[in-house]
Amino acid sequence: MEILNRLQKFFSRHLKGNGDRELIDVVNILIEHRQNLIRLAKQITVHAERAPYPHVAQHLRQISLEQQNSANALKEKILYLGGNPQEANLELRTGKNHWARILQDIKDQKELENQLSADASRLALKSPEITDLLRRIIAEGMVHRETLQNLVARADPQANQT
Repeated sequence: MEILNRLQKFFSRHLKGNGDRELIDVVNILIEHRQNLIRLAKQITVHAERAPYPHVAQHLRQISLEQQNSANALKEKILYLGGNPQEANLELRTGKNHWARILQDIKDQKELENQLSADASRLALKSPEITDLLRRIIAEGMVHRETLQNLVARADPQANQT
């Protein structure tokens, strides 16, 4: 609750001097990251459905669930800030086999981490609370990427695992 109060004070201070622009920028950043998290979570869920082994599918579903939870945390923040966390129709990426799909997931996870990191750095002085949230999501993503890297290391790139 204290975090919410500090956020409200922060934004009310900035709105007085800078209008709604800074708040809109922060909300738009959060909306974009939420959409990317949802897209990646859905993509990994689809890949889990096509995974060749149950334990691999289980790992992928867990990653997807945790990313959806992070997206929900961003949604709460967006709503608190008065934004509209609209849904976007984002293209899911895939690959010709299990190995290629996991490689795509790793690439997309790394790209998401880089974007989150850049925005966390940009917002560090403006909004430490949001920066903390983004950094938490980055840390979780790094664990996800490590899990994906372990899965791809055990996958056979030559196998026709559709």
